[in-house]
Amino acid sequence: MNTKLARGLAFSIKNLDTLHDTKVILKRDKDENIILTCYYATSFCVFTNQENEQFYQISFVFPEHYLQPLLTNHPISYLTQFHGFAESEICCVKQLILHDIIHCKFEGIYLEMFLESKALELLLCFQKCTEAPVHDCGNCKFLMRPVEKNKILRAKEIILDRLDNPPTIQELSLEVGINQCYLKKGFKEMFDSTIYEFVQRQRILLAKLLLSTTDQSIAEIADQIGFSNTSNFSTTFKKITGVFPSELRKAVVSMN
Repeated sequence: MNTKLARGLAFSIKNLDTLHDTKVILKRDKDENIILTCYYATSFCVFTNQENEQFYQISFVFPEHYLQPLLTNHPISYLTQFHGFAESEICCVKQLILHDIIHCKFEGIYLEMFLESKALELLLCFQKCTEAPVHDCGNCKFLMRPVEKNKILRAKEIILDRLDNPPTIQELSLEVGINQCYLKKGFKEMFDSTIYEFVQRQRILLAKLLLSTTDQSIAEIADQIGFSNTSNFSTTFKKITGVFPSELRKAVVSMN
């Protein structure tokens, strides 16, 4: 499927027979267009039935003239930093966006509006993911050493791998080989979030994905992502997203 959208923005999606890696790639072509290409497997989410696995290549092409109005008041915008090639993993946020695109049921002008909004959302998410590891560390002098920065990045990976039962800060500091003070300070500096806030946000992102893509009950999802109390889960979900899990589930069902 190939679709031309507003002001030359282009969208394409096609099924692939196989896929070696899930990732998002951004590059500029000879005409200075920005091309954002996602390689996505439906089984990327471990809760998806792999027997029905499907592989997709989803691309958006942003012409230079399409992006220029966005840069009018921001001549040194981050978008101008993309010169050749950049690559990012598919995080939970990108996965939700890609899932929405694959399962979209809009048609006509509504489809075009939907795809344009998802294109910009995906581009912004890509920027945030690629910017975080190279974020200016400011006063965190120890993060100027690559080996120390890699310890913080490793701590993030460990947290994401164990969202249902994340290690304590003490356990995490021992595992990555850095003292607790530097771990907390470095994590906050690199990801603009405390470790606790990061864990909660990532849990809720995963919960949104499960609410949108599975038939699991809210209680089952709460337990799966590490909340022993459904009430606490609902309160945290509301605080971060602005709606209760039940409200999101109803909205998803109504769209389907």
